[in-house]
Amino acid sequence: RSLTVPAVCIYVCVCVCMLLIVPTSSLWSLTVVHQTLHERHRPPPGKRHAESPMRLVAARKALTAAPFAGRIVWTRALDSERTPQDAVAALKLVHTVEHLRAVQGLSQSGGGGFDMDTYCAPGSWEAMLDGTRAWLHATALAAEARGPAVALSRPAGHHATASVAMGFGLVNFAAAATAALLTARPEARVSILDWDVHYGNGVADLLREEPRALYCSLHEFGGFPGGGEEEQQRGPRGNLLRLPLPRGSGREAFLSALRHKALPFLLARPPDVLLVCAGYDGLLADPLATMELSPADYGEAVRAVLDEHGFPA
Repeated sequence: RSLTVPAVCIYVCVCVCMLLIVPTSSLWSLTVVHQTLHERHRPPPGKRHAESPMRLVAARKALTAAPFAGRIVWTRALDSERTPQDAVAALKLVHTVEHLRAVQGLSQSGGGGFDMDTYCAPGSWEAMLDGTRAWLHATALAAEARGPAVALSRPAGHHATASVAMGFGLVNFAAAATAALLTARPEARVSILDWDVHYGNGVADLLREEPRALYCSLHEFGGFPGGGEEEQQRGPRGNLLRLPLPRGSGREAFLSALRHKALPFLLARPPDVLLVCAGYDGLLADPLATMELSPADYGEAVRAVLDEHGFPA
Protein backbone atom coordinates (compact mmCIF):
# COMPACT_ATOMS: atom_id res chain seq x y z
CA ARG A 1 0.00 0.00 0.00
CA SER A 2 1.37 3.40 -0.92
CA LEU A 3 2.45 5.51 2.03
CA THR A 4 0.81 8.85 2.73
CA VAL A 5 1.31 11.60 5.29
CA PRO A 6 2.41 9.38 8.22
CA ALA A 7 5.49 8.40 6.25
CA VAL A 8 6.72 11.97 6.51
CA CYS A 9 7.50 11.26 10.14
CA ILE A 10 9.03 7.87 9.35
CA TYR A 11 11.39 9.12 6.68
CA VAL A 12 12.24 12.58 7.94
CA CYS A 13 13.69 12.25 11.42
CA VAL A 14 14.83 15.83 11.78
CA CYS A 15 13.22 18.80 13.45
CA VAL A 16 10.80 20.08 10.83
CA CYS A 17 7.30 21.42 11.25
CA MET A 18 4.16 20.07 9.69
CA LEU A 19 0.91 21.91 9.11
CA LEU A 20 -2.28 19.87 8.82
CA ILE A 21 -5.35 21.28 7.09
CA VAL A 22 -9.03 21.14 7.89
CA PRO A 23 -10.50 17.63 7.84
CA THR A 24 -12.74 18.16 4.80
CA SER A 25 -9.84 18.23 2.35
CA SER A 26 -8.53 15.26 0.42
CA LEU A 27 -4.97 13.95 0.71
CA TRP A 28 -4.19 13.96 -2.99
CA SER A 29 -0.82 15.55 -2.41
CA LEU A 30 1.50 17.01 0.15
CA THR A 31 2.94 20.47 -0.43
CA VAL A 32 6.44 21.06 0.93
CA VAL A 33 7.38 24.73 1.20
CA HIS A 34 11.17 24.75 1.22
CA GLN A 35 13.26 27.39 2.97
CA THR A 36 16.02 27.35 0.36
CA LEU A 37 17.99 30.18 2.01
CA HIS A 38 18.45 28.13 5.18
CA GLU A 39 22.07 27.37 4.19
CA ARG A 40 22.94 31.00 4.91
CA HIS A 41 22.32 30.21 8.57
CA ARG A 42 25.34 28.09 9.44
CA PRO A 43 27.79 27.67 12.34
CA PRO A 44 31.07 29.60 12.31
CA PRO A 45 33.73 28.03 10.06
CA GLY A 46 35.43 25.07 11.68
CA LYS A 47 32.92 24.75 14.53
CA ARG A 48 30.62 21.73 14.87
CA HIS A 49 27.06 22.43 15.91
CA ALA A 50 23.93 20.29 16.15
CA GLU A 51 21.99 22.96 14.25
CA SER A 52 23.52 22.86 10.77
CA PRO A 53 22.32 23.04 7.16
CA MET A 54 22.78 19.27 6.83
CA ARG A 55 19.53 18.79 8.74
CA LEU A 56 17.41 20.14 5.90
CA VAL A 57 19.66 18.66 3.23
CA ALA A 58 19.03 15.24 4.78
CA ALA A 59 15.29 15.95 5.06
CA ARG A 60 14.95 16.88 1.41
CA LYS A 61 17.01 13.87 0.33
CA ALA A 62 14.81 11.55 2.38
CA LEU A 63 11.61 13.04 1.01
CA THR A 64 12.72 12.83 -2.61
CA ALA A 65 13.66 9.16 -2.12
CA ALA A 66 10.48 8.19 -0.24
CA PRO A 67 7.87 5.86 -1.81
CA PHE A 68 5.34 8.70 -1.78
CA ALA A 69 7.69 11.19 -3.47
CA GLY A 70 5.43 11.37 -6.50
CA ARG A 71 2.69 12.89 -4.37
CA ILE A 72 4.85 15.73 -3.08
CA VAL A 73 4.48 19.18 -4.61
CA TRP A 74 7.66 21.16 -3.99
CA THR A 75 7.63 24.92 -3.80
CA ARG A 76 10.15 27.48 -2.59
CA ALA A 77 9.46 30.09 0.02
CA LEU A 78 11.24 32.48 -2.34
CA ASP A 79 8.44 31.96 -4.86
CA SER A 80 5.66 32.56 -2.35
CA GLU A 81 3.25 35.45 -2.61
CA ARG A 82 4.33 36.28 0.93
CA THR A 83 7.08 38.84 0.59
CA PRO A 84 10.02 39.61 2.90
CA GLN A 85 8.00 42.62 4.04
CA ASP A 86 5.14 40.28 4.96
CA ALA A 87 7.61 38.19 6.93
CA VAL A 88 8.84 41.22 8.87
CA ALA A 89 5.25 42.27 9.58
CA ALA A 90 4.44 38.80 10.91
CA LEU A 91 7.53 38.73 13.11
CA LYS A 92 6.61 42.15 14.53
CA LEU A 93 3.35 40.65 15.78
CA VAL A 94 5.23 38.46 18.25
CA HIS A 95 8.72 39.96 18.68
CA THR A 96 9.85 43.34 19.90
CA VAL A 97 11.30 45.69 17.31
CA GLU A 98 14.48 45.80 19.41
CA HIS A 99 14.88 42.03 19.16
CA LEU A 100 14.42 41.98 15.40
CA ARG A 101 16.89 44.82 15.01
CA ALA A 102 19.37 42.88 17.16
CA VAL A 103 19.08 39.78 14.96
CA GLN A 104 19.33 41.80 11.76
CA GLY A 105 22.19 43.92 13.08
CA LEU A 106 24.27 40.99 14.34
CA SER A 107 23.73 39.13 11.08
CA GLN A 108 24.62 42.06 8.87
CA SER A 109 27.69 42.96 10.92
CA GLY A 110 29.37 39.59 10.45
CA GLY A 111 27.48 37.36 12.87
CA GLY A 112 28.12 36.19 16.40
CA GLY A 113 26.27 34.45 19.21
CA PHE A 114 23.27 35.28 21.38
CA ASP A 115 24.33 32.57 23.83
CA MET A 116 26.55 29.48 23.84
CA ASP A 117 24.02 27.48 21.80
CA THR A 118 22.39 30.09 19.58
CA TYR A 119 24.58 31.48 16.84
CA CYS A 120 23.84 34.13 14.23
CA ALA A 121 25.62 33.99 10.88
CA PRO A 122 26.21 36.72 8.28
CA GLY A 123 23.26 35.36 6.28
CA SER A 124 20.97 34.45 9.17
CA TRP A 125 18.63 37.43 8.80
CA GLU A 126 17.80 36.53 5.20
CA ALA A 127 17.37 32.90 6.23
CA MET A 128 14.95 33.87 9.01
CA LEU A 129 12.82 35.91 6.61
CA ASP A 130 12.83 33.01 4.16
CA GLY A 131 11.80 30.59 6.90
CA THR A 132 9.02 32.90 8.02
CA ARG A 133 7.78 33.12 4.43
CA ALA A 134 7.74 29.31 4.29
CA TRP A 135 5.58 29.18 7.41
CA LEU A 136 3.25 31.92 6.20
CA HIS A 137 2.75 30.19 2.87
CA ALA A 138 2.20 26.74 4.39
CA THR A 139 -0.25 28.17 6.93
CA ALA A 140 -2.17 29.97 4.18
CA LEU A 141 -2.44 26.74 2.20
CA ALA A 142 -3.84 25.04 5.27
CA ALA A 143 -6.30 27.82 6.04
CA GLU A 144 -7.50 27.87 2.44
CA ALA A 145 -7.97 24.07 2.36
CA ARG A 146 -5.18 23.70 -0.19
CA GLY A 147 -2.92 21.61 2.03
CA PRO A 148 -1.73 19.60 3.80
CA ALA A 149 1.58 21.41 3.82
CA VAL A 150 4.99 21.14 5.42
CA ALA A 151 7.15 24.18 6.14
CA LEU A 152 10.58 22.60 5.70
CA SER A 153 12.62 25.07 7.70
CA ARG A 154 15.31 25.56 10.31
CA PRO A 155 16.26 26.36 12.98
CA ALA A 156 13.39 25.33 15.22
CA GLY A 157 12.19 28.57 16.76
CA HIS A 158 9.75 27.41 19.41
CA HIS A 159 12.07 28.55 22.23
CA ALA A 160 12.48 32.14 21.00
CA THR A 161 10.50 34.65 23.05
CA ALA A 162 9.44 38.19 22.25
CA SER A 163 12.87 39.58 23.07
CA VAL A 164 15.23 36.62 23.48
CA ALA A 165 16.86 34.29 20.95
CA MET A 166 17.48 30.90 22.54
CA GLY A 167 17.52 27.15 22.02
CA PHE A 168 19.10 27.51 18.55
CA GLY A 169 16.20 29.73 17.43
CA LEU A 170 16.47 33.40 16.46
CA VAL A 171 12.78 33.98 15.73
CA ASN A 172 9.60 32.08 16.46
CA PHE A 173 8.18 30.84 13.16
CA ALA A 174 5.18 29.05 14.69
CA ALA A 175 3.99 31.97 16.78
CA ALA A 176 4.51 34.46 13.95
CA ALA A 177 2.57 32.33 11.47
CA THR A 178 -0.25 31.85 13.96
CA ALA A 179 -0.45 35.54 14.80
CA ALA A 180 -0.44 36.50 11.11
CA LEU A 181 -3.24 34.05 10.34
CA LEU A 182 -5.37 35.31 13.23
CA THR A 183 -4.76 38.90 12.14
CA ALA A 184 -5.88 38.13 8.60
CA ARG A 185 -8.77 35.92 9.74
CA PRO A 186 -10.03 37.21 13.09
CA GLU A 187 -12.69 34.51 13.28
CA ALA A 188 -10.22 31.64 12.82
CA ARG A 189 -9.27 29.10 15.48
CA VAL A 190 -5.83 27.48 15.61
CA SER A 191 -4.61 24.49 17.59
CA ILE A 192 -0.88 23.84 17.95
CA LEU A 193 0.57 20.45 18.88
CA ASP A 194 4.26 20.59 19.82
CA TRP A 195 5.91 17.20 20.30
CA ASP A 196 9.52 18.33 20.28
CA VAL A 197 11.35 16.68 23.19
CA HIS A 198 11.93 20.14 24.70
CA TYR A 199 9.19 22.36 26.07
CA GLY A 200 8.19 25.08 23.59
CA ASN A 201 8.39 27.91 26.07
CA GLY A 202 8.49 30.58 23.38
CA VAL A 203 5.24 29.58 21.66
CA ALA A 204 3.49 29.18 25.02
CA ASP A 205 4.68 32.58 26.20
CA LEU A 206 3.82 34.42 23.00
CA LEU A 207 0.31 32.94 22.70
CA ARG A 208 -0.67 32.73 26.37
CA GLU A 209 -3.03 35.71 26.01
CA GLU A 210 -4.51 34.59 22.68
CA PRO A 211 -7.79 32.69 23.32
CA ARG A 212 -8.18 31.80 19.63
CA ALA A 213 -5.06 29.63 19.80
CA LEU A 214 -4.74 26.42 21.82
CA TYR A 215 -1.22 25.14 22.50
CA CYS A 216 -0.14 21.77 23.86
CA SER A 217 3.45 20.67 24.45
CA LEU A 218 4.48 17.01 24.86
CA HIS A 219 8.04 17.09 26.18
CA GLU A 220 10.58 15.45 28.45
CA PHE A 221 10.40 16.48 32.11
CA GLY A 222 13.33 18.48 33.40
CA GLY A 223 14.94 19.21 30.04
CA PHE A 224 15.89 22.45 28.35
CA PRO A 225 14.79 25.22 28.81
CA GLY A 226 13.13 24.33 32.08
CA GLY A 227 9.52 24.99 33.00
CA GLY A 228 6.51 23.31 31.47
CA GLU A 229 6.27 20.94 34.43
CA GLU A 230 2.78 21.75 35.75
CA GLU A 231 0.02 20.08 33.77
CA GLN A 232 -2.69 21.89 35.71
CA GLN A 233 -1.40 25.38 34.90
CA ARG A 234 -3.42 26.30 31.81
CA GLY A 235 -2.37 29.95 31.50
CA PRO A 236 -4.50 33.09 32.00
CA ARG A 237 -6.79 32.17 29.09
CA GLY A 238 -6.93 28.43 29.75
CA ASN A 239 -5.43 27.78 26.31
CA LEU A 240 -2.18 26.06 27.31
CA LEU A 241 -1.58 22.41 28.17
CA ARG A 242 1.87 21.22 29.25
CA LEU A 243 2.42 17.46 29.32
CA PRO A 244 5.84 16.61 30.75
CA LEU A 245 6.83 12.96 30.27
CA PRO A 246 9.24 11.14 32.60
CA ARG A 247 12.84 10.86 31.45
CA GLY A 248 13.36 7.73 29.41
CA SER A 249 9.73 7.57 28.25
CA GLY A 250 8.98 5.51 25.20
CA ARG A 251 6.16 4.67 22.84
CA GLU A 252 3.47 3.80 25.39
CA ALA A 253 3.77 6.94 27.51
CA PHE A 254 4.12 9.24 24.50
CA LEU A 255 1.18 7.88 22.51
CA SER A 256 -1.02 7.61 25.59
CA ALA A 257 -0.47 11.28 26.46
CA LEU A 258 -1.10 12.24 22.85
CA ARG A 259 -4.31 10.26 22.46
CA HIS A 260 -5.86 10.76 25.89
CA LYS A 261 -4.76 14.27 26.82
CA ALA A 262 -3.23 16.33 24.00
CA LEU A 263 -5.69 15.63 21.20
CA PRO A 264 -8.86 15.87 23.33
CA PHE A 265 -7.65 19.27 24.53
CA LEU A 266 -6.71 20.57 21.09
CA LEU A 267 -9.72 19.22 19.23
CA ALA A 268 -12.47 19.86 21.80
CA ARG A 269 -13.06 23.06 19.89
CA PRO A 270 -12.63 22.06 16.22
CA PRO A 271 -9.79 24.19 14.84
CA ASP A 272 -9.66 25.77 11.41
CA VAL A 273 -5.97 24.92 11.28
CA LEU A 274 -4.09 22.27 13.23
CA LEU A 275 -0.40 23.06 13.32
CA VAL A 276 2.17 20.50 14.43
CA CYS A 277 5.60 21.63 15.62
CA ALA A 278 7.15 18.29 14.80
CA GLY A 279 10.55 17.97 16.39
CA TYR A 280 11.97 14.46 16.23
CA ASP A 281 14.56 14.79 18.98
CA GLY A 282 12.67 12.34 21.15
CA LEU A 283 14.31 9.57 19.13
CA LEU A 284 16.38 7.07 21.07
CA ALA A 285 19.55 8.06 19.18
CA ASP A 286 19.30 11.76 19.97
CA PRO A 287 22.17 12.75 22.30
CA LEU A 288 20.44 15.78 23.84
CA ALA A 289 17.57 13.93 25.56
CA THR A 290 16.70 10.56 27.08
CA MET A 291 13.40 9.61 25.47
CA GLU A 292 13.28 6.31 23.61
CA LEU A 293 11.01 6.84 20.63
CA SER A 294 11.45 5.27 17.19
CA PRO A 295 10.59 6.65 13.75
CA ALA A 296 7.63 4.27 13.67
CA ASP A 297 6.33 5.81 16.90
CA TYR A 298 6.21 9.21 15.22
CA GLY A 299 4.43 7.61 12.29
CA GLU A 300 1.86 6.25 14.72
CA ALA A 301 1.55 9.70 16.28
CA VAL A 302 0.68 11.22 12.91
CA ARG A 303 -1.83 8.44 12.31
CA ALA A 304 -3.45 9.26 15.66
CA VAL A 305 -3.67 12.94 14.68
CA LEU A 306 -5.20 12.06 11.33
CA ASP A 307 -7.70 9.66 12.87
CA GLU A 308 -8.84 12.11 15.53
CA HIS A 309 -8.79 15.18 13.30
CA GLY A 310 -10.84 13.41 10.66
CA PHE A 311 -8.52 13.09 7.70
CA PRO A 312 -9.30 10.37 5.16
CA ALA A 313 -6.82 7.48 5.33
